[in-house]
Amino acid sequence: MIVSCMAGLALWLSGCANCEQLQEGATELVAHYAQCSRGDTCKTVDLLSVAGGLNCLGAFQCFGAINADANLDEFRQRARYLAQQASYVCQQGECVTASCLDPRELKPVCDTDLGQCVLVPRRR
Repeated sequence: MIVSCMAGLALWLSGCANCEQLQEGATELVAHYAQCSRGDTCKTVDLLSVAGGLNCLGAFQCFGAINADANLDEFRQRARYLAQQASYVCQQGECVTASCLDPRELKPVCDTDLGQCVLVPRRR
């Protein structure tokens, strides 16, 4: 994943990334910060707010779970950079918007099989 992120970063810096590559980069960024293993704690993050409310990258549309030890400031900086690039590159039909579940109905957990923090429904 790091190699693909670095390749994607090189494309973004060179200015030749297309919207699909930016969408993939956003997904990879979230997955990178959501990495976890047994014993790790995860937290819920408002990805739309973190990336900036006026973005059209699918990975940043709703709430998500990231590792509680992840550097949120670094994540925010990278997410906003991607969102800004998408605002220049993505055409109206390439943008993604989503209806999101109420985050109060979800809890962040580490899925050790996936090695990722995920949101799962709270038990009532």
